[in-house]
Amino acid sequence: MRVIDATKGEIIRGAETYPYEIADDKVRIKLPFYVDLKKLTAILKQKEYFVANDPEETDSQGWGKWYDAEGYYPYWVYEENHCHYFAFPPEDYKVVPEPGAAPRHVPILGTKAVEEFFRWLPVLKEAQSKGEPERTP
Repeated sequence: MRVIDATKGEIIRGAETYPYEIADDKVRIKLPFYVDLKKLTAILKQKEYFVANDPEETDSQGWGKWYDAEGYYPYWVYEENHCHYFAFPPEDYKVVPEPGAAPRHVPILGTKAVEEFFRWLPVLKEAQSKGEPERTP
């Protein structure tokens, strides 16, 4: 892993590089391929996950182990600027002192988040769109 700062960098494994950033209280990892949302939805349902969206109607999919009537799921794949991103809440934080106040807990990409990404990467690759060429991040 190459860290540019606590909230931005690259996850490197072998020849694969995945740029990441912490934004909007989520770890956002840019994927070097498109995800077929229909295929992803089918895989997730087969694994007994609840999904947020009908893949025919939207350009994103969220999922979680428990049903949420309002669709607040921890894991998301979405398209932004012609790229697909995988996002989820960080579980690693650094404590930043605040003079005269309680310390702030700032989300970072740590060991737990990297493990979580690599846990989902095989599923995301399985759902990779065959119609689009791989792209470099």
